[in-house]
Amino acid sequence: MARGTDRRRDDRPEVEDDAPATRDGFPPRLDAPVRLLVGPANFAGQGTRWARALEERVPTAKATSYAFLKGVLDYPVDYGIPAGTYRRSRRWQQKFLTHVLQNYTHVLVEASRPIFGTWHGQDASFDIPPMLAKGLRVGLIAHGSDVRIPSRHVETEPWSPFPDLEDETVELLERNSTRAVELFTSYPGAVYVSTPDLLDYVPNAVWCPVVVDVATWRSDAPVLEHEKPVVAHAPSKSAMKGSELIDPIMESLAERGLITYRRVEGVDPEDMPGVYRDADIVLDQFRVGSYGVAACEAMAAGRVVVGHISQHVRDRVLADTGLELPIVEATPDTIEQVVLDLISHPGRAREVAASGPAFVEEVHDGRRSAESLAPFVERPGAVPAEWKPSWIRPKVVMMAGNDIIPDARVLKYAQTVANWDLDVTCIGIPGRRLKGARELGRVHVLCPPIQSKVLVTGWRKRLANLRPWFTTEAEYTLAYGRWQYASRELRGDRGRDRRDSGRADGVDAAPAGRRSTRDRLLRAARWRTLRLHRAVLDARAYPVRRAKRKSPPTDLGIGKRRERLLQLYRYLPSGRWRRVMPEVVDQELTLGPLLDRLQPEVIHVHDVFMLGIAARAAHRAALDDRTIKIIYDAHEYIPGVPVVAPRRVAAYSDLEREFIHDADRVITVSEPLAGWLQRDHKMARRPDVVLNAPVEPPEDAKVKGLRQHLKLPDDVPLLVYGGGVNRARGVGTAVEALPQLPGVHLAVVARANPVTAELQARAVELGVGDRVHLAPFVDAEVVPLYLRSATIGLSPLLHAPNHDIAVTNKFCEYIAAGLPIITSDTPAQADLVRELDLGAVHTAGDVDDFVRAVRTVLADRDRIAKRIADDPQLRHRFSWAAQAEVIRSVYAEVMEKLPDAAWAPGATVVNRLIPDPPEPPETKWRAFKEAARVAERDHQEQEKKQR
Repeated sequence: MARGTDRRRDDRPEVEDDAPATRDGFPPRLDAPVRLLVGPANFAGQGTRWARALEERVPTAKATSYAFLKGVLDYPVDYGIPAGTYRRSRRWQQKFLTHVLQNYTHVLVEASRPIFGTWHGQDASFDIPPMLAKGLRVGLIAHGSDVRIPSRHVETEPWSPFPDLEDETVELLERNSTRAVELFTSYPGAVYVSTPDLLDYVPNAVWCPVVVDVATWRSDAPVLEHEKPVVAHAPSKSAMKGSELIDPIMESLAERGLITYRRVEGVDPEDMPGVYRDADIVLDQFRVGSYGVAACEAMAAGRVVVGHISQHVRDRVLADTGLELPIVEATPDTIEQVVLDLISHPGRAREVAASGPAFVEEVHDGRRSAESLAPFVERPGAVPAEWKPSWIRPKVVMMAGNDIIPDARVLKYAQTVANWDLDVTCIGIPGRRLKGARELGRVHVLCPPIQSKVLVTGWRKRLANLRPWFTTEAEYTLAYGRWQYASRELRGDRGRDRRDSGRADGVDAAPAGRRSTRDRLLRAARWRTLRLHRAVLDARAYPVRRAKRKSPPTDLGIGKRRERLLQLYRYLPSGRWRRVMPEVVDQELTLGPLLDRLQPEVIHVHDVFMLGIAARAAHRAALDDRTIKIIYDAHEYIPGVPVVAPRRVAAYSDLEREFIHDADRVITVSEPLAGWLQRDHKMARRPDVVLNAPVEPPEDAKVKGLRQHLKLPDDVPLLVYGGGVNRARGVGTAVEALPQLPGVHLAVVARANPVTAELQARAVELGVGDRVHLAPFVDAEVVPLYLRSATIGLSPLLHAPNHDIAVTNKFCEYIAAGLPIITSDTPAQADLVRELDLGAVHTAGDVDDFVRAVRTVLADRDRIAKRIADDPQLRHRFSWAAQAEVIRSVYAEVMEKLPDAAWAPGATVVNRLIPDPPEPPETKWRAFKEAARVAERDHQEQEKKQR
């Protein structure tokens, strides 16, 4: 084992970086009623020392010290893990979490560092709740800089090191220590500090003194009997110890021949006793105003220890121990004189040195530390199992099958829910707008790279499977990816049973607990078959592994032939989603572990092909006794999706049919679609309806209007269509009608694509090319401002099942912009236009009827526009604020309770979908530095005036 490992337990194997994390790689289960884990810092070996001290004091307790090892100056520890594994290996982190929950009764967290690596976060606050939930008792212990807040330290300590450090470094320390202090002071359980000065920051803590092995450091070497006194200084962190202040002074004394100065740095801990035995005077700490392990080691060695200890710290030591602290007081201003006085009065110096070992033996030999820790392991716990730090908010994950940034509906949901003081993460698929991670205000967005394992198709690959050996990486990856998914799926089936058994009555859950003997036997057979299959794959994988190939979908539009193909594929095995969409399996293999790591309380699914990934995450969570609620947002009626190839639509339908009953609530975009979903899937509850309405534009929004962008006078009639364009959207109807509408212009607000090119070419053929304009998109929150200068808004959808039941986002945007609406006779929108007197309806695809509708609305345009402008209830009904009220009721029911922020005034109002990342939180240190700069400037100006 590595040189940081305690010789008492050198039989314990160490987990190597990125190696398979098995139970054998962890410490064996301790044979005691109380099993304590101490870690993961072990600064100066204190974690190990406290563990041993407690074992001696409490016979019923055994302890394991644990730390991540850097390979340099590591101290002995019972269980060491390489720093790279600790930080990066998700496999080890997950395995170690399971190991700790199953094998320990108590955990003492050092320095607010995460126990399970960076899996849950950068500090321990995210690790505490899962341990409490499993019944473990958790204590916290501070070492020093983890809770020493720089802005408070400079107020009380004139020699504070922080003003001389780089601002960025101190800002980071300020934020981290402030968070740690908030954790320590709010935690209702056992809280300790290792040095007495830290009680200034954590007043609710108990002092657990650092521990020194007196026998190891004891020395019989006389003090101040060298020809020239030897002064040693061995800082662990020179900037914090004040080395730069005392080095020049000691070097000057050495040059004058008064002392021998030994500046020691980077010495192995095992060699330090020799350094101190050969010294007369040891200089320790001159910046912080307290003492720690190094001073105790020097005192135990019987040396004269010199350092700066604040008076209130000395008083606290005396009050707690009844002993004077035998460290000679000195500051950088007085150190020279203090050392000279000690040299001049060796008798007095020897008296101070002689009192050191007795003090350490009384206070720092481990007995007092064990007495402090004993109540933590002997008394019943007082921390509620559901306790969490205030900054750990309920987690919501929103999943979409795109790169999030262009998906306005997902962004509206995310920003709305984030307003309610929930922790929102959006997970998507990397695309043109985003790859990796991004912060959108308080919303985290993750689009991790999807490794291609299963997305390899074609007859050549199928033939390759007939060979006894894989000849390419791609062949093995394909076969292994399918095996991996089948394995996860089978485990998910077990999780579904457990999850369904605990779901409330009336929820669309599969019948749990009714598995027949035949089903159980088949499942057991599948497990064994999979194990055999894995062995075969490993044997065939000897040569190689990985690649990918993509097969793009085909745009077939709409029509009767498409409907017949769709019906055929829905009943053929070739239309099953696992066969048609292997990329979904790849996504599961990447996003599934990410969901496991995030441990959300709610997964909100925005695209059908994410539904299975979310459901399987909920199934796996059930096996770990966690509950994940699923909200499925059905944006479209899947069997009625136009343009997409029928086989793929059939696969979407297959996936939705398999997993929709795993959703705890279903949301959709129109009342007719809600009815169709309830009918098709035999749902006990009708889905809630949330229109794709626009948000409230920011008050300071400035946008160039559409008419201004096109440079059209106010008296020119301007029809506008906004949104995606394909042949099924019916924009061609409007283009064909323009020859019959002299002077009328058409603006298509869309991204250029082959269909928009066809429309512009057709307009040129009809002689109206100068009246058809392709206008750019603007940010979603300012679309109503952009469109309001138009005359009429168009929604000329052709008939398709999905179009007939849709209330489109453009429909709501036109109302927000105050525009009359012309829609085709697709029932959902046509009924609203007629009922609410919003404009006119034309027969879908009928050019002459479209011309009639335009002429009708142009003649009555001012009245309709005024009718919309004067009806605030109408505008609110089709606004996002009204939709957010529905969303809030859904979340309140699913999560049982929402934070108070969800009910505050303005909680349903969203103004910006892609806000700038939040500024770093203001800190007291920043204010201190600004005040210092102002004072320095005033001082310089005063000096100038005096000159």
